[in-house]
Amino acid sequence: MRVYYMFKINDSFTGLYKNKTFYLYKMFEQISKSSKSDFIISYRLFSQMASTFNKSNVNGVLYKSYFNNSCYDKILNKHIYDDGVEKTKLMVYNTYIKIKTNKNITCFFKNLAYLDNVFVCDFKNKDYFWLNKVAYRTCVK
Repeated sequence: MRVYYMFKINDSFTGLYKNKTFYLYKMFEQISKSSKSDFIISYRLFSQMASTFNKSNVNGVLYKSYFNNSCYDKILNKHIYDDGVEKTKLMVYNTYIKIKTNKNITCFFKNLAYLDNVFVCDFKNKDYFWLNKVAYRTCVK
């Protein structure tokens, strides 16, 4: 099971870390592991690095892409895709998108590729990448 966290990186951090993804990942990893006593510092760092998602836009794009698909269901900000092979749940939050899936590359990646500067982290598997690079590769066959 993969758990991906997607973050919308602001332009200045994107410029600094576009080709230094390991350092960007390590910053997010440190934020995710921070204690409650370090909350204010972690929050300030996160606020400098990331922007918010437009939840209604993201929800609308996903819904329009899949509403006729019998394998898809939507409940508020939760999108579920289950075709018997891929089982994926996507939750849209203001500051991140969380995806739980049994696949390495989920079908939702290509639908979210329109978003700029999205960095994806899987902290358990220590995997990280820019969404547009993975989404492009999955769309081109």
